[in-house]
Amino acid sequence: MWNRSLWEQEHQAELKEAFYNQIGCGGECEYKTPIRRIVCEGCGKVFYTQVKVKKYCNDDCAKLGYWKHQRQRRLEQRRDMVCKGCGKTFTPKRADAVYCSNACRQRAYRQSVTDKSKWSK
Repeated sequence: MWNRSLWEQEHQAELKEAFYNQIGCGGECEYKTPIRRIVCEGCGKVFYTQVKVKKYCNDDCAKLGYWKHQRQRRLEQRRDMVCKGCGKTFTPKRADAVYCSNACRQRAYRQSVTDKSKWSK
C-alpha cells in the first residue's frame, strides 16, 4: 500500500519547487491537485503538501498539536471562581478547584475539624 504522508516527507524539496512554480504560473498550471505551503501546528516547521485537510507534518506532531489544542480549549473553559475559604476571586488551575491556595484549603480543613470536635463533646 502506498503511503502518501511518507512520500511527502521524502520529497519536500520537489514539492517546494512545484509550489513556487505553481505560484509563478498564475493559476494555469498542469498540476491536478494544488500544492499547499503549511506551517505545522505541532512543531511549527514549514512543509508542503497536496492533501487539502493536512495540518501536521507527521503523526508525532499530530499528537502534540492535538494536546496543544485540548490544553487551549480547557484554558478557555475556565472561569473565575470565588474561594470558599477567603472569598477572593481566582482563576482555578483545575476544574474541581474550590480554594484559591493550599493555605486556604488547609485553613478550611482545620476549621472543619475543630468545629466537629466541639460538637462531639
